[in-house]
Amino acid sequence: MLIGTRTAEPRGAGRDWRLAVVAGSCSSLGCACLLLAACSGIPLRAPTPQVHAPALTPEPIATPAVSLAPLQAARIPSPWQRLRDRYAMPGCDYSPMVSRFAAAIAANPRDLSAAFKQAMPFLLVVTEQIEKYDMPGEFAFLPWVESSYTMIPARGDGVAGMWQLMPRTARELGLRIDAEYDGRLDVYASSRTALVLLKQYKEEFGDWRLANMAFNAGENGVKQALGNRHSITPVEIARLRLNTTTYEHLTKLLALACIVSKPERFQVELPEPGADDVPTLLELPAPIDLRLAAQLAHMDLAQLRRWNPAYLKARMPDGGPFHLLVPATHRAEFERVLGMLPQYAWRDWRETKLQQTQSVDTLGMAYDLDARALAAINGVDAGASLAAGTRVLLPAHGGSNAVAAAAEPSAPAAANTSITSATQTGTCMVRPGDTLWEIARRYSVRVEDLLQWNRLPRNSTLRLGQRLLLSRPQ
Repeated sequence: MLIGTRTAEPRGAGRDWRLAVVAGSCSSLGCACLLLAACSGIPLRAPTPQVHAPALTPEPIATPAVSLAPLQAARIPSPWQRLRDRYAMPGCDYSPMVSRFAAAIAANPRDLSAAFKQAMPFLLVVTEQIEKYDMPGEFAFLPWVESSYTMIPARGDGVAGMWQLMPRTARELGLRIDAEYDGRLDVYASSRTALVLLKQYKEEFGDWRLANMAFNAGENGVKQALGNRHSITPVEIARLRLNTTTYEHLTKLLALACIVSKPERFQVELPEPGADDVPTLLELPAPIDLRLAAQLAHMDLAQLRRWNPAYLKARMPDGGPFHLLVPATHRAEFERVLGMLPQYAWRDWRETKLQQTQSVDTLGMAYDLDARALAAINGVDAGASLAAGTRVLLPAHGGSNAVAAAAEPSAPAAANTSITSATQTGTCMVRPGDTLWEIARRYSVRVEDLLQWNRLPRNSTLRLGQRLLLSRPQ
């Protein structure tokens, strides 16, 4: 398979301070990488036994085979020892340059610790995937070398995501990329795809270090450097005709592994995950509006988008995928409340300002939704009365200027034959999907009037074929 050449660093200047911790602090050592060829004369420690995993083939990204385990309240497993136990490459002992890069990266230990903490949810996802596919623990630091675990957006045909995948490479490995969804920004899907690629390189070149170099320089670059050789020693790896950036890429990876293996040596405190750092992968049967998802997950919208940046619009695309990373602590509540809503009501929600005082029960009846679900979504009691001017999240049946059930519905843009006929006869027939609010909007009447004219209780359910009066009875 022909894989396009990649670049070592994300393009553009839009990086956060975390990238400066890793890459910026190493800039002073850039020229020193030229000494790697000289290091080839230093006897290198033989690599630890390689991890021999079963062949890994790309899976359909839209339906991941497993979800992250739900959070156990009693104990949150730390990722650090789990990764150390899976190390398969010499880290601190690989060459003098590894120790120098490690010292440069850890020059500001507090900043590095804070950066690790901020990346914790993504690091936990990658750790779980590494364990699932039986991969070396060092590769948990590859997104750090590439992007400091930052979901860098796509620019033209360039790389994107925390793994910095090229679009052609991503598509060849099964990731979907279009105007609504970019799989390179999907934490779960892109991590699996990157591990697929690394596994293929390992099988082709026989060494995890060469796999890392191919990830940076491209498959063809490593092939050309190897020539006709079918095996290579550690000393020969240091003498390959590859550019300085590719060697520096491997050195940074091993330097980060070195820091994590001996944090006390670099005075770095490795943070432990908190309850809200632990993600779970939530599979859904239908698309959902991200504003609704944020409320259900007890996250603000910016945080939900940070965890799920692959969705480029306000809602999931109709063609999927339909999965979300959310805090494991809120998964049960998310599923409980969402299960109270019909699927057709999931995909389009907007913040609305009430024009008059209204109860949650009336809003639920107007939108034909469970009032308890509306209350949970908006963080109020089920029996609460909401004052005029209150902003609530409601289904966007009437467009962005709709004022829920408490407002005068806007007149239809144009009358049609069925509306005219119904108005003349003074009645209408309930059709599939109709709610009181929809009928009120369609015929330019108030929900409260429909209730009064038809003597309907506030908790009434409409029936197909039911006839409703559209004016005050004589």
